[in-house]
Amino acid sequence: MTIPLFALAAALGALIRWKISSQWGRVGTWVLNMAGAFGLGLLTGVGGTIGTILGTAGIGALTTVSGVAHELSILARVSRFRASAYLLATLVAGVCFAWLGVRWG
Repeated sequence: MTIPLFALAAALGALIRWKISSQWGRVGTWVLNMAGAFGLGLLTGVGGTIGTILGTAGIGALTTVSGVAHELSILARVSRFRASAYLLATLVAGVCFAWLGVRWG
């Protein structure tokens, strides 16, 4: 039963990421990654199969490092400052959202 649930969670995460990113662009990528950081923070106390399925498959498919790299590539062509600000905002806010998830979880 673990494999079908893993596949379902990954498919749902990827579908949500595709839908949000295609509608919201750069903002969507950032919001999804912050939601993922928060969600992983919430899951820190959850172990076993459900934690693996939700964290690795669901949130792993929802978030995107390649999306951040793509956005940084686009921004860097326009302004290195904007690219640096986007990366800094992603990293700092991601840690903050993960911390909130741990505290609330």
